Order: sequence, then structure tokens, then C-alpha cells
Amino acid sequence: MQTRVSAKITGECDNCHTMHNSQQGASMQFNSTAKVERNLLRGDCLGCHGQATAQKIVNINGSLVPQVMHSDPSGDLAAGNFGYITGIKGIASNSHGHNVIALGEAFRDATFVSTLPGGIVQAFHDGYIVNASNLTCAGVNGCHGYRLASGSPTDVVALKGAHHNNVDGQLLVADTAANSYRFLVGVRGYENQTDRWQNASPSSHNEYYGATTPMTLGCSATSCHGSNGVSPPNHTISGFCGTCHGNFHTLSAGDSDGIGPNITSPFIRHPNDIVLPASKEYQNYTTYSVQAPIGRTAVPASASSVVTPGADVVTCLSCHMAHASPYPDMLRWDYSQMNAHQSGDVNTGCFTCHTAKDN
Repeated sequence: MQTRVSAKITGECDNCHTMHNSQQGASMQFNSTAKVERNLLRGDCLGCHGQATAQKIVNINGSLVPQVMHSDPSGDLAAGNFGYITGIKGIASNSHGHNVIALGEAFRDATFVSTLPGGIVQAFHDGYIVNASNLTCAGVNGCHGYRLASGSPTDVVALKGAHHNNVDGQLLVADTAANSYRFLVGVRGYENQTDRWQNASPSSHNEYYGATTPMTLGCSATSCHGSNGVSPPNHTISGFCGTCHGNFHTLSAGDSDGIGPNITSPFIRHPNDIVLPASKEYQNYTTYSVQAPIGRTAVPASASSVVTPGADVVTCLSCHMAHASPYPDMLRWDYSQMNAHQSGDVNTGCFTCHTAKDN
């Protein structure tokens, strides 16, 4: 049975909506421009969640609103901070995250104008090719909400109804945007209810859903195109990432794509959706690390500080942030500073799992 907790958006309607986008002759949009959004909204995704504030969670007339772009020195939310791209936090770099077009032309990654890293057929989504020129927060060219080619590819339409019907906590069904993990349609997981939107500690964090075998995607194999648009057939977070970055998250018999032909080492690329071995160096990762989180093969009803090698799995989020991080390639740590068999790196970064290589 799915645990359903009231997480629907609360507060005054005009916190988010405007009837005519005019109040005493002034625009009601959050950025004070005349630009309007559909669904009578006062802003797009970043207009609400990327206000470049000094806090990672803001209070708007009694409603708590998580921020994915901010300068809060106390840390970031679980998915990261677009501020590492724009420079309002850390050193600005287009290589530090997903370059959604709402950030502005200056922050688009010119390297991926026509392709995506690890893309299968350039991430062809029901007629739309996703690239740095059209990447959005939500919709067919983004991550959140319904990715349906038959509807509008813009952000707000793809999320219609999600905030008002939001389900929090343990998410086992994932057949709508509202009951999917973080509105990622088709993804199961557990949303932290102790420290909302945060991976705060080994005992207070989100729980990610993973599998013991990666997907095999293709038009003649398991498809990621369903009635709800593009979504992962296996309902995992890595499978979701694989709908765009398929070569990094799928099995393949070829040497040019996929992690390899099976789930046995040696791999062509670092594997995801495989079990963390209960032997050799991996057996020592037993306490949950928010720097290198693992996935569960059954969605728990609460967060756990225990890691069980041989049962828990490696996911894409074990190494990467979803929005942006202080480091290149959206990594959770500075890969260039991972020095094998040198002091100072014990049980950090790569060595959270590869525990025999840090001493």
C-alpha cells in the first residue's frame, strides 16, 4: 500500500496565480515583466523555484518553496543548485549542470548544441530532439511533468495539476506527475519528510529506487515511450536519466554504447542499476553517505542509515547531482582530487564505494 501524505501546495491562490496579470497597472509576474505564463501562473519554474535568493527554502505567505538557484551558504537541496552555473554561488561554469534555457543564452553549453552526452539517437523524444538549445525544466524537452509530444513542450503546461495533487513520502505507483518522485513521471522513490527536499544526514534523506539490471532500450526492445509520454519502463531514477543519456545507463552488446553486454565487470562505462557487491572493497560501505547515496530495490517508507552490500544498488545519483553541482559534469565531488592511496580522501567521493583504494 502506498503511504499518502498531504503535500499539496498550500497558501493563498495569488502566491502563484494572477487573474489578469495586472495590479494597479503593474505586472503580477515575479520578475515584474509583462511576460505571462499559461495556467494563470505568475512565473515559470525558475520564477518560483529559482529566485536567486539567499535561502535554499523561502517562505511566501506561509508556503515553503524550495529553491534550485540560490546563494545560501548553509548548503544546497538534494538535487543541487543552478547557481553553480550562473555564478551566484561558487565559480560560474556551464559544465556544472543541466543548462536549462530559462537560465539565459549566456549559460547554454555550446558543446551540446545538437547532441547530448551518451544520447541514444540524440535523445529523440516523440519527435523532439533534446539539446542545449531547447532544454527546459519540464515538458517534452525537460525532466519534470509529462513529456508528451502531443501537448505543449513548455514547462508549466507539462506540470498542470501536479502541485495541487502532490503526494509526498513513499511513492510506489508513479503513474501520474503528482504521484511520481519529484514530478519525474514514472519514477518511484521516497521523498524525505523529516528535512523536506534535502539529503541532510545518513538518517534523513531521500531514498532512490534502483534495479539489479539496467534497461535495454530501443524501438524494437523495451521502449521509454508510453501513454504518459517519455518515462522509464523500470521506474528507476537511473532509468529516467537513461531516457536521454541512454549509453550511460543501459545494456548493449556493442562496444560503442551501453555499460557493456551484461552486469559483470569489466564494464565499458561505470554501471548503474546494478547491485553493490557484498565482497572485496565494496562490502565496507555500510553507513549511508549523502555524498555518494545508493538506491534500494524496494521503495522504503522512511529513510535508513544502513547500506546493505549485496542488496542495495548503484544509481546515477550516486555520483551526480540532478540540477548542478560545484564541480564539472555535475559530480558530487571533485574528481580531479580523488587520489588513490593518499591520505585525506578516506571514505569520500569515489572511495565511499571503492574503500580499498583510499588507504
